[in-house]
Amino acid sequence: MKKVVIICGGPSSEYGISLLSTQSIIDNIDFTKYSVSVCLISPNRECVIKEIPQSEKISKWKEWNIPFTEALGKLKNYDVALLGTHGQFGEDGVLQTYLEDEKIVYTGSDSYSSRLCMDKYRSSILVKSSTNFSIPETKIVRLINLKKELSKLPLPVFIKPNRNGSSICSYVLRDLSGLDSILKNFYAHHTDEDEILIQEYIKDMVEVSCGCLEKKDHAFISLPPIEIVPKVSEFFDYKAKYTKNGSLERIPAIGISKEQREKISKLTIDIHKLLGCRLYSRSDYLVVEDNIYYLETNTLPGMTNMSLIPQEACAVGINFKDLISFYIENS
Repeated sequence: MKKVVIICGGPSSEYGISLLSTQSIIDNIDFTKYSVSVCLISPNRECVIKEIPQSEKISKWKEWNIPFTEALGKLKNYDVALLGTHGQFGEDGVLQTYLEDEKIVYTGSDSYSSRLCMDKYRSSILVKSSTNFSIPETKIVRLINLKKELSKLPLPVFIKPNRNGSSICSYVLRDLSGLDSILKNFYAHHTDEDEILIQEYIKDMVEVSCGCLEKKDHAFISLPPIEIVPKVSEFFDYKAKYTKNGSLERIPAIGISKEQREKISKLTIDIHKLLGCRLYSRSDYLVVEDNIYYLETNTLPGMTNMSLIPQEACAVGINFKDLISFYIENS
């Protein structure tokens, strides 16, 4: 029986999302095949590692008892580290570098690809130059200069952090009267020198996301694009993602043509290879009539049973339990 440790938490604004993903993994992993432990990392990088029963609930764990550097030594005792982390530290190459240095087998992309994909601006420029697909017109600025730059530009625009996930601090800015509130939220998570993207606002778009799965032998399982129709927000933001019934997801993506669906599935695999991703990834797009705009690639997308890749996998006959096993067996 393989020994699997699920790593979650960490110093990230997506700490709570990480716990949601990890709880879903615990609730669905095949305990007949795997001995399962959890390594929960606190926002201060303290850890607790425990073997768990199938019914374990981790949301109230608080008994951190060892520093992260000491926990790394204990993680060598497991066959696979299954990453349930999101955002800073756990998805941006930092955690991956620690695991690589200790020669710990883990799920998801390596440290280089993780760093690259977390940098939305530079990875999108690479995709555009290599695939000839469009990206929204984008300007990158430091947070300290955001207000000044926005005062020069026609509105509306879309603004978001260059390095973040779960659409935290992502906004459509239609007039400057709402900017002070937006800046306050930015400064709750970022510093003056952090990079912010100002993107053209694309009207009448269809939001689409598409994942792919890569086997250990580098063969791919193509997944169908999923169309996202936000119900509580203007776009697929944090509220739409994590509010119950906050969005409607459609497979097949009926808002775009069959030809566009096929093109996006192929493009997603091409981008996965281009960016050096491993095992699985999910790329996001906007479709406007005949134009497909690439937005970004996520190396550790959500892992609840209602997250996008699990829904796409289910559409091709891979249930959530089997998807988790796929990640473990192909790492």
